[in-house]
Amino acid sequence: MDPNTVDDICWRIVTTIADERDVDPSAIDDRLQDIVDVESLSRLVDRAWGSDDVDLSVSFRMAGCFVTITGDETVRATVPE
Repeated sequence: MDPNTVDDICWRIVTTIADERDVDPSAIDDRLQDIVDVESLSRLVDRAWGSDDVDLSVSFRMAGCFVTITGDETVRATVPE
């Protein structure tokens, strides 16, 4: 697994959460690797984003947000009401 792919997906997740919570990414205390296996997630995302044949939807909670990653290269974070 390319370390840049892992770093890219991790950064996209953290910055999406930070944007949703209107905070600086460095203010996110949760560590992604404590929530999901980032290498496995990166492999799934890399495969889905590189192919029209793979449909992906992965969801988890992090830093008070629901995070969803989909096969169309979307990373969403929403704060539950």
